[in-house]
Amino acid sequence: MAGNLFDLTGKYAYITGGTKGIGRAIAEAFADHGAIVALTGRNADDAERVAVAINNRVDRQAAFGFAADLADRQGLIASYDAAAARFGRIDVLVCNAAALPGIYGTAEDSPPEEYNRLLEWNITNNVALINHAATAMKARRDGVLLVTTSGSGLHPVENTVPYGVSKAGIGFFVRAVAAELAPYNVRINAVSPGMTRSDALEEQMRAAPDRIEKFLEQVPLRRFIEPKEIAAGMVFLASEGGKAVSGQTIAMEAGEFGTGVGWDRPV
Repeated sequence: MAGNLFDLTGKYAYITGGTKGIGRAIAEAFADHGAIVALTGRNADDAERVAVAINNRVDRQAAFGFAADLADRQGLIASYDAAAARFGRIDVLVCNAAALPGIYGTAEDSPPEEYNRLLEWNITNNVALINHAATAMKARRDGVLLVTTSGSGLHPVENTVPYGVSKAGIGFFVRAVAAELAPYNVRINAVSPGMTRSDALEEQMRAAPDRIEKFLEQVPLRRFIEPKEIAAGMVFLASEGGKAVSGQTIAMEAGEFGTGVGWDRPV
């Protein structure tokens, strides 16, 4: 893959929430592009199982499983340090894990505790890990920090205000801290997925198919996004091809939310 702008050969990555959905797709894509990845899950056995599956598919030792829980800030940082010690360094951190809404309802019906949980996990704990990783990257004058945000952090989505606030907050951090990291040749960016096919989405489709269909009517491409499509954005941002990008959030939402409303599909 020499000369390939998207080659990650020789890069070491740490990916949170890497056992399923978008996180697993990112781990798979990074391995396909030559990286060695530490992928995490709350359960060490699950993480190792996914790592073995990736290794068997790519026919090399490309993935290693580690336990990490976004809710446990100190444990999260200790897991990162364990991976860094095993590899010698981490070139790319992907903060993909996130706390999902525990309540779907109006802002008025969302208790302060829901905000506290989402803000602590999705902003505070991710920021703590990013700052920790950035210390070594700044000293080395090289590194990439990536975050999975959400379309609900770019524009309000019905019944998910606390979650959207938390995602908007981490997105603002990405934009704000990029200038601080730039003199050290460390880049930070985010990818903002729209409605991406996942276990959580499948569950919502079973529980509220009408609400999902209504949401899709506001998506110009009228389809779900596949996890591998989000992973492609992460590969771009982590690679040589994305070196001119920092402090940005790339919206991958199958078109700008809402612009398809009222338009008939062409025949």
